[in-house]
Amino acid sequence: MTKEALAKLSTQELVNKYTTAKTMVWLLAIVLTGCLLFFIYMSLQDGFTPLLAVPLALLAIIPLNVKNMNAFKKELDSRAK
Repeated sequence: MTKEALAKLSTQELVNKYTTAKTMVWLLAIVLTGCLLFFIYMSLQDGFTPLLAVPLALLAIIPLNVKNMNAFKKELDSRAK
C-alpha cells in the first residue's frame, strides 16, 4: 500500500490489517513448509515429482506480505510517537 493510503486509515484499521497480514504470513509459511516436506517425501518414495516446484514458486509471496506488514508496523509506530 502507498504511504498516502496508509495515512488515511484509522489506527484500529491499521492494527487489524497488521494482525491479518501477520497471521497470513505465518499460515502461508506453515502450509508451504508442510507441502514442501510432503512433496519431498513423495519424491523419495516415487521418484521426482514436478509438484515440488509449487511450494518453491509460492514462496515468493511471503516477502511481499512481510514488506506490507512492515509498512503497517512503521505507520503504527509513527502514530504512537
